[in-house]
Amino acid sequence: MEEVSGVKFDIDRLREHLRKSAAAEDDFVWVLESAKNTPSPIDAYFGGVYYIGPIFTAFRGTDHAIEYYKLLRAEIEQRLADGKGPVTPEGDLGEEKYRLVVEGPPNWTSFHDFWKMFYDEGAVVVASTYTKVGGVYDYDGFRHDADRPLESLAEYCLGCYTNRNLPSRVKMIETYMNDYQADGFLINSIKSCNSFSAGQLMMMREIENRTGKPAAFIETDLVDPRYFSPANVKNRLESYFQMIDQKRRGGGSPAVAA
Repeated sequence: MEEVSGVKFDIDRLREHLRKSAAAEDDFVWVLESAKNTPSPIDAYFGGVYYIGPIFTAFRGTDHAIEYYKLLRAEIEQRLADGKGPVTPEGDLGEEKYRLVVEGPPNWTSFHDFWKMFYDEGAVVVASTYTKVGGVYDYDGFRHDADRPLESLAEYCLGCYTNRNLPSRVKMIETYMNDYQADGFLINSIKSCNSFSAGQLMMMREIENRTGKPAAFIETDLVDPRYFSPANVKNRLESYFQMIDQKRRGGGSPAVAA
């Protein structure tokens, strides 16, 4: 790495970056776990993509990342104190009607339109797997460890969500479903992202069996707008929310697939 980069390796500098990473991770986890409250002050899927940016990219291990997550935590603490739900592109969410756990990446080509289908129905994502592709800090308490720098980096890479096997992913989602008191589980299947899409139907059935909560399966794409059918996705989501309502009234809940 020294030969390729032209920069001499400095393990003390690495340790300092890891210490700063751990400090930011503490506040980041607090923000994610704030969604256990009702109403949730955050959306952990659509809003979550903004929360993960600094810690998953160039600001990891810097003072800027620490400052960002301190400011974010303070904002969410105020929203909790005020009893507010998540911020949406059209302002504060009104009534929280549905609490969901979502598996898979969002649709970047029609991100706003996709998000609107949720907040128009009062649906809040309280936990998502996409926000764990760059590291899982809330589920098993991982933090970068300055006393074990190289081992810590290896453990971090192995622990990222899409580097885990399917049984461990299912267990993680089951935990989120229970801990965040979710009403249902939704998969947004992205065929151009095989690290997510493989095994998702099995995961959907397994989560439904373990939790007794209704599950649904829709399909969009990360980069190809032809795979986003607004009318079809909207109809599937509306049917799914009706299923959740039926489940609350004591009816059956077969899974909905796109």
